[in-house]
Amino acid sequence: MKVIKDLDFKLNNTAVCIGKFDGLHKGHRTLIEAAKRTGLTVVLFTFLIPESRTLYSYKEKKFLAEKLGIDVLIAIPITEEFMHMQPEVFIQEVLIRRCDARKICVGSDFKFGYQRRGDVSLLQKMAGDNFSVDVIEKVKQKGEIISSTRIRRLLEKGNIREVNELLETPYFLQGIVTSGNKLGRKLTVPTANLIPEEVKVLPPFGVYAVMVQVKNNWYKAVGNLGVKPTVSGMNPVGLEVWLFDYDGNLYGEGLTVYFYEFQRPEKKFSSMEELKQQIRKDTVKAKEILLLQGDAAPF
Repeated sequence: MKVIKDLDFKLNNTAVCIGKFDGLHKGHRTLIEAAKRTGLTVVLFTFLIPESRTLYSYKEKKFLAEKLGIDVLIAIPITEEFMHMQPEVFIQEVLIRRCDARKICVGSDFKFGYQRRGDVSLLQKMAGDNFSVDVIEKVKQKGEIISSTRIRRLLEKGNIREVNELLETPYFLQGIVTSGNKLGRKLTVPTANLIPEEVKVLPPFGVYAVMVQVKNNWYKAVGNLGVKPTVSGMNPVGLEVWLFDYDGNLYGEGLTVYFYEFQRPEKKFSSMEELKQQIRKDTVKAKEILLLQGDAAPF
């Protein structure tokens, strides 16, 4: 997948999907599938908003876009100059001249350009012989529109199962394994520690049944998201995962952790022995949950 992060580019014969694409959820994927059906080069045109809280960080979104078969990812930072670009200029200079768009796929409520003056009707008006416009109606589930806002709301409540239904791919978190306080080894459950990116919207602190991707291998695991209240001191927000069938050193390794079900809230235990007993219970429950998932990986 080719990645472009500024407006200095030239593509040929493309089908362009435009939007924020936070989460790349089931609704977004209808746009992508429409673009794929054209047989043209599929372009995902999205925007980088500084300090914006998102379901997925830029790196995670790039990872998922590639898994979904996107040919070109255009991720443009939202600058003052870009915000003041007139919608007609965006269509002529970016979509027609730089993207060479033959098909443009957008949601029915898509707005763009200075003061959000651009919309579907303007795209259709300026299409001419240059491109056609595919307007995709909002996808609903359980009578409610699938949106990133809805997914964030469910995620913050810990409703992982419904979040995953709306995303189609289980919600995930990526990171590099860092050295922790090695508490897991003392408890005979060696764990890998990840620090989430600050922009990422997280589920409630607590214990989760998860699957972990290490390079091209998959492992069932149990994870604890939070600040380790049983351990003294100020601990950063982190995800600690114990891979059931892995034996080795993961320090410095990049992991992708997929969340399947919320098991219990994070809590402070009166002793390490009590924590150790609870970890055993959490492990049994996680294995039961993941057994129902089978051995199928998310991709």
